[in-house]
Amino acid sequence: MLEQIWSSPAAVATVVVALGVVLQVVLGQFRGRLASYPGDPIPESQKIRRKPKFKAHAPRKVEAGWQPQVEVQPKEGLLPHKVAGQQVWVFSNTNGATSLDQAQEQHVFEPEVNPNAGDCIFRAARLRDWAGPRPSPAAPTTPLEAARKGFSFYQMIQCEDGQWAGDYGGPHFLLPGFVIAAYITGHIDKILPGPHQRAIEAYLLNHQQEDGGWGTHVESPSTMFGSVLNYVTLRLVGAAVDSPACIEGRKFMREHGGALYAPSWAKFWLAVLGVYEWEGIAPVPPEMWLLPHWFPLHPGRFWCHCRMVYLPMCWLYARRFAFKAAA
Repeated sequence: MLEQIWSSPAAVATVVVALGVVLQVVLGQFRGRLASYPGDPIPESQKIRRKPKFKAHAPRKVEAGWQPQVEVQPKEGLLPHKVAGQQVWVFSNTNGATSLDQAQEQHVFEPEVNPNAGDCIFRAARLRDWAGPRPSPAAPTTPLEAARKGFSFYQMIQCEDGQWAGDYGGPHFLLPGFVIAAYITGHIDKILPGPHQRAIEAYLLNHQQEDGGWGTHVESPSTMFGSVLNYVTLRLVGAAVDSPACIEGRKFMREHGGALYAPSWAKFWLAVLGVYEWEGIAPVPPEMWLLPHWFPLHPGRFWCHCRMVYLPMCWLYARRFAFKAAA
């Protein structure tokens, strides 16, 4: 029996992981909990109930020249290599005003009123470019009339290939990873030229809160997770270290313990960037992928977003990859 177990690499990996878990639990009883321990459930009476408080200032607008664009479904196949239906923004150096520029004049982003932009600018641009018949601006008087007006609205914002594009907005921890990856690969100025970086800076400044931090998502109060990642992003796209936004961001982080109190994903990106030690991060063992797929905790059984995140994280953790800037 033992010979059969030790002759199988998958079985050996299973035994090793199981022993490691047991050993970690035993050692934890003597040395206390790890710094990254998420904590026990918080009693209802002790929960901190905070709401986001945004700065009361004039929203930053992106420079003229941006135009919404939709990746159209190619006609040659049902499973194209390019992503269809994705809403993107393209920048043109034309001197004429685009539909986005005109839409910005009509829809002022006010995060203190509603931090979720709700795709207002994109929809306004689609409505402005609509050349077909428009419903009456008068309020509907019957349910049927209201339904018809709703149908007309969605007809006007429908894309050319029949689908409805939408902004995947909300989380504040996705954009930082993209910017950091572009930076450490040395292609940030190619992937994100000047207008893109300035637009990102305007977005981050609009979502910075009264206390200097950023939330985990657009409707969240300031968190260390959102603040650490978005502060780094703001600096990578060109914000000066002594700018008011950066000074306020550092003040928030210092007053709340710094990056040590950020969750593992934030620490992971900092380690990849080379500004945080890998020793301060909870292990992400790639050996987990060697387990047999029937094992309940095999990463391949995780939710799709989870496993697709942890697969590259495991590889980078195994390599202890850390960006080193050129001298």
